[in-house]
Amino acid sequence: MRDCRTSDDRLFAFVDGIETDLETHVETCDECQEFLAELWIGELQADLAEPVLRQIRFEEFLREIGQLTIDVAGAMGRAFAEYVPGTERGSLDADDEADADNVPSIEDDEE
Repeated sequence: MRDCRTSDDRLFAFVDGIETDLETHVETCDECQEFLAELWIGELQADLAEPVLRQIRFEEFLREIGQLTIDVAGAMGRAFAEYVPGTERGSLDADDEADADNVPSIEDDEE
């Protein structure tokens, strides 16, 4: 038994998920943390740091690609509204049509 009066049996039950009342105690008790660290050392055969970091980076990449896709789609929508005839901003007014008729063509320059 430790100075905090927590028995090994209770800590083993905590590890197994049976004893849930110890969670806040273990967060603050150095002795219990040391005991649990000794139990868990070597329990995992693989180092999970690299795969976890790789997954986090991949998820960040996917978020950035998603945002880029949204930005491109928005820009394409604005360009469509701006330049496509028949839309409010892309349609020619009567004055614009008259001006377009007065623009000399390349064929006129050759004569």
